[in-house]
Amino acid sequence: MRANDVGILALEVYFPRYYVAQSDLEVADECVGKYTKGLGQQALGVCTLQEDISSISLTVVNNLVNRLNLDLRNVGFLEVGTETMIDKSKSTKTILMRLFKECGNLDVEGADVKNACFGGTAALFHAIDWIESSAWDGRLALVVAGDIAIYGSKAARPTGGAGAVAILLGPEAPLVFDPGLRAHHARDQYDFYKPDMSSEYPMVDGKLSMRCYQESLLSCYRTYKRKATVRGQFDVTVLSSPPFRDPNAPPAISQTIDYMCFHAPFSRLVQKAFGWLALEDVKSQTDPSANTGTKAATNASAENSICTSSLGDEVEIQAKRPSQTIDPIIFSALKGLCDNNTSHSPISDRDLEASCVQASKDLFAAKVEPGLVFAKHIGNMYTASLYACLISLLLSVPLRDLRGRRIMMYSYGSGLLAAMFSLYVHPTRSVTNLLQSMCTSHARDNPIFKRLFESRTRLSIPQFEEILEERRKLHNTAPCTPSEHPDGLFPGSYYLVHVDERYQRTYEKMPTAV
Repeated sequence: MRANDVGILALEVYFPRYYVAQSDLEVADECVGKYTKGLGQQALGVCTLQEDISSISLTVVNNLVNRLNLDLRNVGFLEVGTETMIDKSKSTKTILMRLFKECGNLDVEGADVKNACFGGTAALFHAIDWIESSAWDGRLALVVAGDIAIYGSKAARPTGGAGAVAILLGPEAPLVFDPGLRAHHARDQYDFYKPDMSSEYPMVDGKLSMRCYQESLLSCYRTYKRKATVRGQFDVTVLSSPPFRDPNAPPAISQTIDYMCFHAPFSRLVQKAFGWLALEDVKSQTDPSANTGTKAATNASAENSICTSSLGDEVEIQAKRPSQTIDPIIFSALKGLCDNNTSHSPISDRDLEASCVQASKDLFAAKVEPGLVFAKHIGNMYTASLYACLISLLLSVPLRDLRGRRIMMYSYGSGLLAAMFSLYVHPTRSVTNLLQSMCTSHARDNPIFKRLFESRTRLSIPQFEEILEERRKLHNTAPCTPSEHPDGLFPGSYYLVHVDERYQRTYEKMPTAV
């Protein structure tokens, strides 16, 4: 048995009902403009003590199962990526198995995966590998990425957040992963870590973490480009504009990078990251040594080829050289920066970094910013951040502009592990089950965005600080009964009722709205 076109069948996102406006937070912290303009953030999702990693994971999986009317007997793999620890031994995956009890399916592979914000991506790769392996029995895989991000210092608080994403994977998917194309970067660093098990708060070296994010991004991008070129299937440049599509032409898979999703601690960092990649593209075009081996590998590939999917439909692959697709105005501006700067690290020169951002801002707005809605209005979901960006992109871009387009994904987890991979939206397959709803003519009319913008409860700063204080005081305490906040829970959400003297947790579920 061999799986064809392995990818994402469905996605579900969960975010807390409570939020704090970043504008309120910066007034309270006496730094007006720092969080909204400086970090590019609008709001911060907040979980009370009634929500933990198990409850939000139960909620997002249950919502996915109910929406799809999914028979859990058809799931053979379940893995959770999280860094939100409530038990050093018992996994969140085992808590989720209570959802499988009624159908009697106990034959489910997988466990929990931990490495800062990278755990969700590791779980995703494991799921893909399982489907592509001899162990695959024809069933589907389910991955959950989720976290509650809380900081002790006021300086770091605006980069917190919370949320979870459930990902259903299988063959013949509407979102297809480029097979065998992954670039990794792994090193030993102490940029962000959580050595104190008695606290939710991390130890953070902000400057080091920014540098690690950038260096890992550039390393992954170079490796990804090299591997893609050797495969001879498509060209890699973030500076390409999506090619014009003749509506009468056969369905086609794009031969470059049309959209990008990044791990997003805060949205301004993502804009800088795109600028770094744009400069890297120009450097690789102007420096012959950067293209060693590329020409031979490229010549080995056909300019146009036909890809036959498992459904038997012929899908044309349109190839274009980077020199034909890079915007000449942007190329000229960034080439000038390369000529006037000898530094190999843009982050060491703020003027250079700002110039990269300015030169690439229009392409950023078209190719990256549609994926930042949740990042801006919920904050950093840690392991779920990258996949919330993917959902935001799918909800923000009309389907006609997604069909056949390739999306590059960059995942980063402190400590550190990073990866770059890609997927494309199949030109013809149905996306009916992919999300609750795809992009609407008015984006905020989408039911997911309507919940985000119209159904959440705004907290005052004193209310926010009261919730943080309760979490701090009662973290890892037993027995413990959290304060009730029914207005902080969406209908159908799971929540923590009690932790007994043996640290065993009891959960209940909010009534589902009629």
